[in-house]
Amino acid sequence: MVLVIGAYFIGNKKPAPADSEATIATSGSEAPAAAPTAVRREAMVVEGEKPTTLTTLDEARMQTSESGSVLRIEGSVGKNFANDLRAALDANPSLQRIDITSGGGYAGPGLEAARMIRRRSLIVRVKSQCASMCVALWAAGAQRQMEPDAWIGLHDWDARCDQRPSPIREECHYQMQFATDHDASYDAWLRDAGFNQYLLDLQTKTASKDIAILAAPQLWENGVDFSVVSHDGTRMTRADVQHYLAEKFGRR
Repeated sequence: MVLVIGAYFIGNKKPAPADSEATIATSGSEAPAAAPTAVRREAMVVEGEKPTTLTTLDEARMQTSESGSVLRIEGSVGKNFANDLRAALDANPSLQRIDITSGGGYAGPGLEAARMIRRRSLIVRVKSQCASMCVALWAAGAQRQMEPDAWIGLHDWDARCDQRPSPIREECHYQMQFATDHDASYDAWLRDAGFNQYLLDLQTKTASKDIAILAAPQLWENGVDFSVVSHDGTRMTRADVQHYLAEKFGRR
């Protein structure tokens, strides 16, 4: 459902803005090109339902390309995510880029994985969606890329630790304390990636059950430093992206 709504938003079909203050924007790092239509600067917040049961996240699938230069990741940031990423990096010293599609996951493994990405100066490319803790992985990259119909999703964290049985409850509280202690690192990665104050505030203001969706044009308009590449890896200009989105989503 979120993927469908994301497509709706990317198609510029005038969704409601995130809030009444969603007007702050700065210029992107790339010189603007003429676009066929005006770009909305604010995110759309998709409202979800507060979960009543706890779910266990499956581990993401990680597969290295034949050349060993690209690691493809699909799925959640589970408990073993950082260990699996470390094993992949150790086994592939020539790895240069991570292609990821993820709805997020646990804070502890996510922040640890983001540090590995930072230390290795890896490129991180979003293939479809990158939400919640996945955004930390993208922001920590030495270069950030995304495909033209991909999107970023922001919201506040909520592990609902007290609903978990012991000893998982205690481990959850530990992970949340770890995330709190390292929140400065996460904030620094976002700022270094060009996230402006509107985006930083948007994350904290968006409830954990909801998701604030931003496509490439909105990220550019809010100052985020990244590039867009086509599905075959060709770099696209802003005008290319606008045309692509209009062709894919703009026709009824």
